[in-house]
Amino acid sequence: MRRLMNTPAAEREQALRWLIANRRPDVSIEQTVRLMCAVLPRDLTTMQLLRRIAEEEDTKEPSRRFNWRMSPGLPPRE
Repeated sequence: MRRLMNTPAAEREQALRWLIANRRPDVSIEQTVRLMCAVLPRDLTTMQLLRRIAEEEDTKEPSRRFNWRMSPGLPPRE
């Protein structure tokens, strides 16, 4: 992940979007973004990108609003 920090913002955004798009099918976008916020270094650019991606996903699914106060976590594997 250290390499993610040294990439230009456009490449970083592309990498984050790829990770979100290729998540496990049983993991929601919200859970994925939360987990990424917890494990990635807390630099402002990455956190802003993740927030923007989450907000874009909110507009696609307005019935499920993203709750930033929930703790990160993954559902148990079945």
